[in-house]
Amino acid sequence: MKIRDGVVDTGRAAHVQQSPSVGLELELAVAEFAGGASHDASGVFQTLLERRQARGEEATAMMADDRLIGLYGTAGVFSVDNGFNNLEYAFAPVGADFGHRCDSYLNHLAWTVQREVNEVMDALAVHGSGLLNLSEHPSTAIDPAFYARMRAPKPIYQHWVRDRGWQHDQGIDAKAQNGPTTGVTAAAAPRALNLMLWVAPALIALFANSPFEAGKVTGRVENRLTIWPRMFATARLAGDRRLHLPPAEPFADLAAYVRWMHGPGTAMQVVAADTAGYKGYADMLRVEGDPPLLEFLAGPARMAQPLEGGERQPLQPQAAHFEQQQFAQFLNARIRFRLPWQPTLAELLEALHTPGELEVLFERCGADLYIEGRACGANFPDRELSELPDPLVAASVVMAPAALQKGLMANPQAWSRLSALAPWAAMPALRDAAIRDGLRASAAGLSLHTFAARVVEEAAAGLAGEEQWMLAYPLHVLRTGRNGADRALLQHAALEGDCATRIQRISADRMALPLPPPPGQIQAQQSRRLGLPT
Repeated sequence: MKIRDGVVDTGRAAHVQQSPSVGLELELAVAEFAGGASHDASGVFQTLLERRQARGEEATAMMADDRLIGLYGTAGVFSVDNGFNNLEYAFAPVGADFGHRCDSYLNHLAWTVQREVNEVMDALAVHGSGLLNLSEHPSTAIDPAFYARMRAPKPIYQHWVRDRGWQHDQGIDAKAQNGPTTGVTAAAAPRALNLMLWVAPALIALFANSPFEAGKVTGRVENRLTIWPRMFATARLAGDRRLHLPPAEPFADLAAYVRWMHGPGTAMQVVAADTAGYKGYADMLRVEGDPPLLEFLAGPARMAQPLEGGERQPLQPQAAHFEQQQFAQFLNARIRFRLPWQPTLAELLEALHTPGELEVLFERCGADLYIEGRACGANFPDRELSELPDPLVAASVVMAPAALQKGLMANPQAWSRLSALAPWAAMPALRDAAIRDGLRASAAGLSLHTFAARVVEEAAAGLAGEEQWMLAYPLHVLRTGRNGADRALLQHAALEGDCATRIQRISADRMALPLPPPPGQIQAQQSRRLGLPT
């Protein structure tokens, strides 16, 4: 692959389709400037709230147990993930359906991400902390006291530990991902999900950034992804141990995906008592017996117990409970959706037993669907990346996963060409190899470097020219053969002192720098289209 005038030359005709909506769920590992320890960043929300109110900007407080844990704003929701040392910015989708007029939604999103993340960094600095360019805090020792102090006050986390036996503390050392979200039609969602699950090993290899844990070298370039087998190792319900393992074959349709996630052998999650949300902070109910969701929906009312205590109460199945449970799998990609008009329970259950009918029902209900990517580790500009001769490497590092996902999903040939490289059954071995050795790995006769290069090539064919600057970081990784973890391990080998001392030095060098603005030519072009000053 070559770059000509800022555009990737794949040697193939581009397959750019109408741009889908794009968003981003970006997790941010926070560390103290002095010493690099994991930092409780809860104070940043008040700082940002005061600044935004002083500017007259929209900002609404998110509260839990009388504690400020996030902000709602025009750019999205900025809050806490599982712990106060791991922040999360869920950027609102950008697309025609959301009032945006620019042709390149990715570039519009890039401006927003750059502005908002830099403001978060500036607010964190007031509290003596910043973001790490690592996808897991490298020296946090997890113990019960640290977990209790740092965990976000979300009732579902307590339920997972107390009732389901999950080791939720395994994520409390700020394991952070870069999760792009890309709009998709109901009909195209299963194929798009299959594609993103299939390319996940290549994405892991490109964006691996967590070689350390608890002050030690782990022997893996993306130790972050050991979270799932650890979390579910002691799960009391057998179904909980299944939903981080890929299916035996690609999903044939939406109903096949739903049956895999919610059918026999699974256990439904808690639901909100008022059906207004899930994973939330209001009253949550646990259905007695933890039945599979589809069994619950097809049956009579069941007794349910409030998580926070109180009287048992009957719970009548509703189609809204189906929407609440959409997060209940832990693969490298998920189908997410919103149903503006709820179907009847009878319509939903009937659609689940007729091939292709759930897609039709979703369209009839005006469903807004997107693919949530979960394979990429969080990466940010650091000193080394910012000093490279090509400024686009540092400028593109945060947006690259979103560009790859959008480009792949917009390329109608990507699935057929990439899935021909190895059989579906090879995916677990490829994924394990990528977690361990990144681009140096191979499995099932396929080199991860070759696989990743093909993925970038297919994504480039699905992107518009003005979006392709966002591929500069993965192209740099392919060209050098070094992802973020490789760079950290090279520095570790070159330093002197014990392991913990060297990792502390690396943490200091890997503090994230402000995100550079998108390329000026693109920014000026899009500003003119929006009627903004250039």
